[in-house]
Amino acid sequence: MALRVLGKHLMGPLATSWVRCSSSSPTVFDKMVQIFVIDKSGVRHTVRGMEGTSLATTLQEYGQFSSDSFMPHIFDPAYSDCHVYVQGDYLDKLTPLDSTEQADQQRVVEHYVRGKARDNSRMGYYIKLSPQMNGMTVALGDVELWETQ
Repeated sequence: MALRVLGKHLMGPLATSWVRCSSSSPTVFDKMVQIFVIDKSGVRHTVRGMEGTSLATTLQEYGQFSSDSFMPHIFDPAYSDCHVYVQGDYLDKLTPLDSTEQADQQRVVEHYVRGKARDNSRMGYYIKLSPQMNGMTVALGDVELWETQ
């Protein structure tokens, strides 16, 4: 206890200015986005990811979803991708894709999702987490890999 008093006495105004500075600068927690994910068994998970990270990367790093939910991204095999159904209220809050990304995503949905695609189907690789997505709910969707004959 005596050391605390001594520390406060020695630090004085310096300590309060440091606290003021550190509280005004953003922390890693300020950049966290919390989303809810419904897995294929119907279990709801709370997942947190960093702003700017793709949803697919965040879900894979979470580590609680089966590997059959993920596949290598067709145009960028170094990254994973996954099919998700986005809650309707959040479709307008997703970062708009440019025309090339939109065409690529559509091609991936047609190739992997096929008959299971809905209006709210998206590929996680193309969803970048942003503060507007805080509280968003997505459900992991099915994929149909290539059929061989």
